[in-house]
Amino acid sequence: MIGANRRRFILLLAQTALVALPPAVGAEGLPWSLDVAPQTLMQGQTIRVRIRTGSAPTATIRLLVGSAALRLHPVAGGYQAFVGTSPLTAPGLVTIRVEAQGADGVQRRTRQVRIRAGRFGTRRLSVPPTLLDPKLAAIERRKVAQATAAPIPTPQWRGPFRLPVDGSLTSNYGVRSVYNGIPQGYHLGVDFRAATGTPVRAAQSGVVTLAERLPLSGNIVMVDHGAGIFTTYQHLSAISVRRGARVARGQIVGRVGSTGLSTGPHLHWGMRVNGVRVNPLDWTKDGPLTAP
Repeated sequence: MIGANRRRFILLLAQTALVALPPAVGAEGLPWSLDVAPQTLMQGQTIRVRIRTGSAPTATIRLLVGSAALRLHPVAGGYQAFVGTSPLTAPGLVTIRVEAQGADGVQRRTRQVRIRAGRFGTRRLSVPPTLLDPKLAAIERRKVAQATAAPIPTPQWRGPFRLPVDGSLTSNYGVRSVYNGIPQGYHLGVDFRAATGTPVRAAQSGVVTLAERLPLSGNIVMVDHGAGIFTTYQHLSAISVRRGARVARGQIVGRVGSTGLSTGPHLHWGMRVNGVRVNPLDWTKDGPLTAP
């Protein structure tokens, strides 16, 4: 039986589904390949799926993760997609399958990846009780859903993402958050300590899809980097960009502050991969996620 966490993971993927993409796959007997990396990962990490087709004939192709279809994006020589995991993703084996429909029928390739449980720890914080009102979280969810509804199809980045601020890491990704003695989920981002007014810079190129004050995130900027990848910069004292603006890697998007659900000046840096909030630090390294 599929557990509640795994059902939630599949539902998140299904919300971004796009089946029936055009060109180009060798479904008529010509070779094509499926590469998945990494094949073993920790909760919070991201999987890259690369389908190499070269100049093979046109076919309809779709990607299935578990039982859910996931959006594919064209890249040189084929397609790719990114699959996010979080502490809400059930540990265990997940099957990744590609189906290519051509004149001679359907060809399939499958891979399995193993997701291991993370050891994230716990943090305990005291905050004004009014900030724990579920209505505030619902407002934020609606705003984020609007800001991520129409991602740029093609990747806007090349190479590793940069850290958005100069400061020490004070709260890691995945830590279980206990506010006023009540568990309130996981810390799905990383926090950096920095003085109020410290410049906050875009981790990579992209387009601003959210730039306003929200009840819990405070002043927030969200940037669409393409292919379903978004970064967020939260609790800012000031916002330096507007929604719809194109930003370059390293461009100032705001200033460190302590707005919203915050206990002191810091930057909360988050990343969404097709709707799943992952550990952004994995994207600051050379490797499959940041390779061209």
